Amino acid sequence: MGTPQPISRRDALATGLSDSDLRRLCRHGLWHRVRTGHYLSAPAETLSAVDRHRALIRATIAATTDAAVVSHVSALVGHDLPTWRIRLDRAHLTRARRNGARVGRLLVVHAGQLAADEVVTVAGIRYTTAARTILDIARTEGFEQAVAAGDAALHRGATTATRLREQLHRARARPGYRQAAQVLTFLDGRSSGVGESRLRVAMAAAGLPAPEVKARILSPDNSFVARVDCLFPELGVAADFDPRPAIDPDPGHPEAAERAAFAAELRDDRLRALGWIPARWTWDELDDPAEMARRITAAAEVAARLTRHGRWVPTPRLR
Repeated sequence: MGTPQPISRRDALATGLSDSDLRRLCRHGLWHRVRTGHYLSAPAETLSAVDRHRALIRATIAATTDAAVVSHVSALVGHDLPTWRIRLDRAHLTRARRNGARVGRLLVVHAGQLAADEVVTVAGIRYTTAARTILDIARTEGFEQAVAAGDAALHRGATTATRLREQLHRARARPGYRQAAQVLTFLDGRSSGVGESRLRVAMAAAGLPAPEVKARILSPDNSFVARVDCLFPELGVAADFDPRPAIDPDPGHPEAAERAAFAAELRDDRLRALGWIPARWTWDELDDPAEMARRITAAAEVAARLTRHGRWVPTPRLR
């Protein structure tokens, strides 16, 4: 089911509803007001934060009379890229002018240079391109949030490292340039999800060496054993992000979770047999870089006593 289209007050009144009807529908939670003069004919709690933001974008564009372009986190939503831990309560627009930026309760207006090749139309709405969007996020949001979005854009082919470098060159006089440069240097499109991106960020924060991303482990007869999120060849440690929740999300069908757990255990056993020590992190554990450093060090001490067999093969970095 797609996001419901916002209904303007004018259109609602044209159907025979009155202002008192609209207030009553909102008061009883059947509708909710997206912004002044625009409503959704669905309870707010039935929509995800991203879907509510999509509705806010549409309502904002409908209420905007100039050539503003949807940008920043709103453009991330438009490109279906991760918005992990980025505020979604305000729509973001960019206007190609030198001043006039402002921050409101539901709308942030950015003012700055905006070239024609930095704008793309999706479903009738003008957004900044994926490359320009990632650069803006890298300048204005936290490092971890920007890496999660940028890795995803590269992994999905929404942009390329070359286009991002071009955007960075264009932004050299804008606020946040140095931070954006650090983000772009760190990006790696081989990471296929937010958890894997966070794993790499936490490792860097822990002072660990840069891992080999998505390396393949092969047995002595060259048969495939595992693809590892982050491999430390010198340490003998194979680190992975584990997306499985602590509680089975579908208690009515526990066999699927049991099969996944058994497959993970079998994979780890095969890695150990080849002299690699596996290590896994869940969502909550990624918030503690110091503990990560301790666990990697402990795993490396065990691996140092083992002889590794077979070989590992790097995965080429996306360009």
